[in-house]
Amino acid sequence: MFTVSVCSLKGGVGKTSVTLGLASAALHQGVNMLVIDLDPQGDSTLGLLGEPGASPDVADVIASPRTETVDRAIRPTPWSASASSHLDVLPGSHRSSMVDSPAPAAKELRRLREALGRRTYEYDLVLIDCPPSLNGLTQMALAASHRSLVVSEPGFFAVTAADRALKLTREMREDGLAPDLEPLGIVVNRYRPRSVEHQYRLAELRDLFGDLVLSPVIEERVGLQQAQGGAVPLHEYEGASGPRLTADFDALLQTVLAARPQG
Repeated sequence: MFTVSVCSLKGGVGKTSVTLGLASAALHQGVNMLVIDLDPQGDSTLGLLGEPGASPDVADVIASPRTETVDRAIRPTPWSASASSHLDVLPGSHRSSMVDSPAPAAKELRRLREALGRRTYEYDLVLIDCPPSLNGLTQMALAASHRSLVVSEPGFFAVTAADRALKLTREMREDGLAPDLEPLGIVVNRYRPRSVEHQYRLAELRDLFGDLVLSPVIEERVGLQQAQGGAVPLHEYEGASGPRLTADFDALLQTVLAARPQG
């Protein structure tokens, strides 16, 4: 089971949008996937279920990482009702913020990894939607992951934010807290190709991080917000920007899957 943390240093970069776009692509490509909503705001949960999550949820799983708790908390999504593959969600909860310490103990960081190791269900891919910070919940997600996927916007603070997120990935691996963790790369989201500022910041990111800046770059298009506002998969969105967005997320999912450890 391949686990990827979708993280960022700050809010407003579209981290959840990227998570839901990849979830839609997974259904379209027949990939069995679990989304873990570790963000106390619960936006991925709302997008996938069309309503806030109910107990048991991720806060219960963190508090009691046992098989029965994990299995009861995981819920099928309406998105996969008529699909050949399944897309499940471990709902988010505002209660998870109580363990979002800036300096968590090592045993706390292992709780999500322990829980995933005790689940009954099998998945091809697990995406963890992290909070917009590098505190305890994000570190917990990274400790349970094989790869970190950093979401950035092409703005003034993008370089520093991406660099800090990548440094945390390296530090947790070196400290033995995330022994399997490696950076998958940086997804540049909400890009406006006609913006000179965005062109400059994208070039800056590529100069500094090279191949870690992934393709395709996700352009800012209204279809992504409209699909999520309707709580439907992006691949079912019928607006004018739908085909370009679905092609981009299909390609991005293939990049994610290609990073799976071999053997």
